[in-house]
Amino acid sequence: MATPVERAQMIRVSLSLLAGENAHHSFEHVCRHVAKRRIASNVLPATGPVSAGGDQGRDFETFRTYLVEELPFALGFLALASRDVVAFACTIQRDKLRAKFESDIAAICTQGTHVDRIYIFAAADVPVGVRKKVEVWALEQYDVGLEIIDGVGLADWLAEPDLYWIAQKYLHLPAELAPQQADEPEPDLPDWYVALREYWQGPHRTPSNLGDMFDLRHGLRHAIPPGPTRVDLDGWLTLMTRLAENNVDADVRLHTVYEIVAARSRGKADLRPAEPLIRRFMSEIELSDDPTILFNASVLVQVCTTAAALDHTDIPLPEIVTWIPQLRRHVNQLLERDWGPNARAGLLQAAAHLALHVDYTGAELRGSATLAELDEQYEALMEAIHEGALQQHLDAAPVVDLDDGMRRLLELTKLLPDARGYPIDSFSAVIDILAPTLRDHPLYRQVCDGLDDAVKRQEGDVAVGDKCRQRATALQKAGRLLDALREFHQAKVNWFHGDTLYGALRAMANIVDIYCALGMYLAAKKYALATAAIARSSLEPSDREFLPMALFSAANQDHLAGAWIASADLASIASLAHLAYAPDPANLDRHTYVSAAVQYQVYTALVARQTRPNFEPAFWNILDRGHLAPLVRTGVDAWSTRVSYTEQEWLDWLSDKAGAPFSDVGPERTIVFRALGVVWTIHGRNEQNTVLAIEDFTSILQILLVEFASLDPAIIPQDVDIEIRTYPAYRRPTDTYMTRVNGGQRQWLLFLPAEPQDEADDEQHIRQGVLHLAFQVLLGNSLLGREPFSQLMDQAARNGLFQNLEIGRPYRELARFRTQPIPPLADARYRPLVHADRPTPRAASLHLNPRSSPGPGYSVEKAHAILAERYEVLPIPIRHTLPALLQDERVRGLFNSLREEGWKDWHLLTVVMNLTVNHRIEARCGSLTVERLGQLREAVFDEALREERPDDPRISPAEISRDVMMHRIHMAAVSSLRRWGLVLHHGDTSADPVMQVLEHRYGFWTDDIPHDDPFQGLLPAGT
Repeated sequence: MATPVERAQMIRVSLSLLAGENAHHSFEHVCRHVAKRRIASNVLPATGPVSAGGDQGRDFETFRTYLVEELPFALGFLALASRDVVAFACTIQRDKLRAKFESDIAAICTQGTHVDRIYIFAAADVPVGVRKKVEVWALEQYDVGLEIIDGVGLADWLAEPDLYWIAQKYLHLPAELAPQQADEPEPDLPDWYVALREYWQGPHRTPSNLGDMFDLRHGLRHAIPPGPTRVDLDGWLTLMTRLAENNVDADVRLHTVYEIVAARSRGKADLRPAEPLIRRFMSEIELSDDPTILFNASVLVQVCTTAAALDHTDIPLPEIVTWIPQLRRHVNQLLERDWGPNARAGLLQAAAHLALHVDYTGAELRGSATLAELDEQYEALMEAIHEGALQQHLDAAPVVDLDDGMRRLLELTKLLPDARGYPIDSFSAVIDILAPTLRDHPLYRQVCDGLDDAVKRQEGDVAVGDKCRQRATALQKAGRLLDALREFHQAKVNWFHGDTLYGALRAMANIVDIYCALGMYLAAKKYALATAAIARSSLEPSDREFLPMALFSAANQDHLAGAWIASADLASIASLAHLAYAPDPANLDRHTYVSAAVQYQVYTALVARQTRPNFEPAFWNILDRGHLAPLVRTGVDAWSTRVSYTEQEWLDWLSDKAGAPFSDVGPERTIVFRALGVVWTIHGRNEQNTVLAIEDFTSILQILLVEFASLDPAIIPQDVDIEIRTYPAYRRPTDTYMTRVNGGQRQWLLFLPAEPQDEADDEQHIRQGVLHLAFQVLLGNSLLGREPFSQLMDQAARNGLFQNLEIGRPYRELARFRTQPIPPLADARYRPLVHADRPTPRAASLHLNPRSSPGPGYSVEKAHAILAERYEVLPIPIRHTLPALLQDERVRGLFNSLREEGWKDWHLLTVVMNLTVNHRIEARCGSLTVERLGQLREAVFDEALREERPDDPRISPAEISRDVMMHRIHMAAVSSLRRWGLVLHHGDTSADPVMQVLEHRYGFWTDDIPHDDPFQGLLPAGT
């Protein structure tokens, strides 16, 4: 195989022979193919034969391609597409070359369209002197750039592996000389980067919002360092510049310009193309109160200062220096206002950073640095950071206002324990970089100590959060949702720091999914709304991409709970957030959560059209406020021809856990769900303050129930109905709750404040009040005494219950998007869908089914001890009564029948004893009323333990009936609760649900022990 040198020599020989063969066309083909692969891809051959001059001296030339402007990245064809007009001339002439070149140049420049550059290919070797003289002559005569590729250069190109085929075809060189094609390794680019670049390479991709900016930022930042992606930097900058120049949102422009300036400084060493944007940035910065933007502005000023010192910008240094006091005044004015801890921390950081700028007032800096030198300096800086030597890397320098900067930093460190959403890493970097300047200040040690404490807290929390997330993911995959939920809650708390807030938001999204899977839709909605609020206020603006996702999720929870009109309203609001914050918002393939939300609204429209057509105008009016209506109409048109159901059929079609459709219409708002064997119904007037109070209370109740599902409050399976009424916060009623039993259902009337006053104390008082009422409701359906219930609450608190209940702002603040005192469709003409045969929802999550395991305090040993005592004590007061009753054939038959149905001997003895003792007390003391029962309790107890005498009053067989036996055994069951340390908190509680607990969890119908026959052979032997 020939060497590259030998191959090039053979090609030069072949080129030299072209003149003798008069091979003009062959040489032209060679040159055109080489030019397309080495100079410009957008070339076309000129018309007319070379020798006839029909080509105006141009053997081929570039054509205009608008893809260069439309497509940002130079990939494939665009990698060599020329923006200039370039003409190419070819000559196989061997002598009088200078005259030939000048003749061709004159022909090109004096005929046809203007050209920016000329390339001349010559088959002969061209002396360097001739080449230089002609290049100067072309520039002086025609103001055109010229390059001459002679036979030597052309032969070297043709000898390369990817071009040798040209020499083989047109110069007729043998295939045996072909160099071995080496497989060029593709740059090792991350898959996400390649996909993102390909996505934004689309000719119709136009960035339009903050989400697009963060999408582009991801690619831009990856293309800044030296490496295979830096060739894409111009493409990302092109897209970013389009967004900065055309967007009407000032915050979007400010974020975008900052990224452009940072990228140009680090990846291009030239800010000049961005100077108009920089000046616009500084003219608009006082419109913003966003701490992140203001801190970025301070960094931007630093970047511009450095650029001015290195001759990378034409903005004068004195102009740049004037921006610092302008920014300081603005930030200081903002700090005079009241802010939450996270926002105030961000503003303090901006204020400190501005005060600690190097003071260049009156300085005259003259320097320079190439991009390669900047890359070396940056690499050294990164190495210093990695080795912990950053403080030795930079020298001390005078700053604008050291004392004010340190005061701001000290205030910031004191705020850090409360400002969990503030990113400590950026603060830490500022301290490290400026340490040589700050270390001698008297406040330096306090600032460092405060920062170190915060870093320790965060690092420890983050490590725990990582472990919790790993466990939660494994538990969720294993189907253990309650255990996974607890771990995600803990991860959320530990990740709730500014530098790891993204992880907390992800954990909260998992929490929403689990509450939703459990059918706890208001708890899920609460977390979805909290996710949206935290994302909106995050100091990392890219977190705002969670905002539309979270709002759509909250809308879906409303739909699943049955509040279909409220769901439409929230979905409409979410669509506005999606347009503002989601990257490429119209691409539904990318944002599948929008399609899911649209499908819910399609169901609403279909059900309304087929069962409640008078709902449609209000529904479409709501959707028309956002951007979903066209998508929903398309879905309805597609489905309406295929689906036609009655009201009952639609209700049967719903999932088991879904609430009744349109439960938020009519004069009353109702929420129904199932958990722990109870149907929970919460309702109240359908007006805004009451609805917010209902949802707030329900979300708290559902979170409590989920927590208790993994504990054991011994819940009575008695359905609960809760009516909520609101009152002005300054007119609290004496009693905030009332309760009774009606139709076997525990009913509550709760009074909640309509809304808090401005003071934070009132807000906290309301939260505690709502939680107190939720505890009262749960306690009322629990068989645990107050002390065991309190211990259970303590365990729940150790599990993180109160952190789970409180997630940022109060629910009513999270959920109030529009001031609308009366919701749409709230009068009596409108009614929700109702199933004729069954309630909705039909079922609870399997994870929230009532417990069937032994109840609190139960053990077989204790049960046997209780039964032994019963068999010993129960016969004492009925020694004569029992044999007398069993003389009656009807009573014997009833007792035998009950035994066959599962009654144990101690059940029969218990009822006979209770009837007998009560009969004697009444004979001696009068009727046993509820009022007198307490007074006679001791007498009843003594009578139950007294040996019966032959002359004691007895009950007659006529008083024994099946109904009496069933009623009395239920009473006895309720009385037996104390044996297990259980209590009824409300005396009017129905006995049936209590009996269910005793039957399934305390062995009431199954437990027995071997015993002597208490019936003296008058009944068949018991089993």
